[in-house]
Amino acid sequence: MMKIRAKKFLDTHRAEDVKLPLVTEDNACFDFYSPEKVVIYPGQMGVKIGTGVVTEIPKGYYMMLFMRSSYGAKRTLRLSNCVGIIDSPYRGEIKAMFDNIGDEVEIIEKGERFMQGLIQKKIEVEFEEVATLTETQRGDGGFGSTGR
Repeated sequence: MMKIRAKKFLDTHRAEDVKLPLVTEDNACFDFYSPEKVVIYPGQMGVKIGTGVVTEIPKGYYMMLFMRSSYGAKRTLRLSNCVGIIDSPYRGEIKAMFDNIGDEVEIIEKGERFMQGLIQKKIEVEFEEVATLTETQRGDGGFGSTGR
């Protein structure tokens, strides 16, 4: 088990309003809670929502942020950048940007689980410039070309 050091971000939040992420056995992701009520109006884009949590992700790892699956099924909120990435050196409050793509006001209530995080191991890569690449059956077909 990996232990992630975390503290409450009290510059803009009260300690009693901030909860550390909920880790549930056998679930891939852990849930973040909103420390405040947030109202997002129709068409509003890039609304920053904090978690009130600051983490210390071990070197060689990073955190991915996803919207909770129930939001995709029941709400018209979307993460502005689809997936957020928190690199290990970052020591600020974990935040995400949300868009309201619907016609109704969306409200994230204080204490509501609104986002998920996942810790992944970073794999070192290096790009090597070459003149040609190996041939494949698919070739350069993209965007739904598989199986045609």
